[in-house]
Order: sequence, then structure tokens, then C-alpha cells
Amino acid sequence: MPSSWSSWDATIVNIALPLAQRFLGFPNGDRQWVVTAYALAFGSLLLVGGRIGDMFNRKWVFITGLAGFAVSSAIGGAAGSFGMLVTARTLQGAYLYRLGSTSGFRMSY
Repeated sequence: MPSSWSSWDATIVNIALPLAQRFLGFPNGDRQWVVTAYALAFGSLLLVGGRIGDMFNRKWVFITGLAGFAVSSAIGGAAGSFGMLVTARTLQGAYLYRLGSTSGFRMSY
């Protein structure tokens, strides 16, 4: 299930990014930060998430990941600046790793 969330999220961001760029007024060169911040946070924390799931109850790690992802998505949707958008995307990646590491999915490209 989380891998499909990641796919949906990537699709939504790629569709919405030009409009967000126009609204927030950041240059083309900064568009990559919106995507990269998410991927860096997710990829670098994925191994740690498995250990956290082992140390604590996997159910609660999953629930906190789900809640955090939802809140960070709302922050990203309400972003009023480029920095806030990148921060929200970083938080999304940081919370999605909890979902992925506790549900046992494997990403494949």
C-alpha cells in the first residue's frame, strides 16, 4: 500500500509543480528541490524505520507515519513560500519511510 502512495504522490507532485512554481514564484532550477527533498528523506531513513519498527510497536509506528504524512501533506498544500514547500516535502519523505518500513513493502524502479 505505501508504494502506491509513493507513486500517487510522485504523480500528483509532477502535475501540480508547474502551478506551485507559478504561485510561489521560484525559478526552474529550484523545481528539483521539491522532488529531491522527498527522495532524500525517504531513502536515507528507510533502514532506520525498520529498526524503529522492531524497537516499538509496528502498529503505532505505522499510525504515526500515516498521521505525519497527512499533516505534512496539508502543510505542503498550504505552503506560502518555497522553503515551506521543500520543508513539507522533506517531512512527507520522513514520515513515509515509517509506513514503508513497517508494512514490509519494497520499492522497485
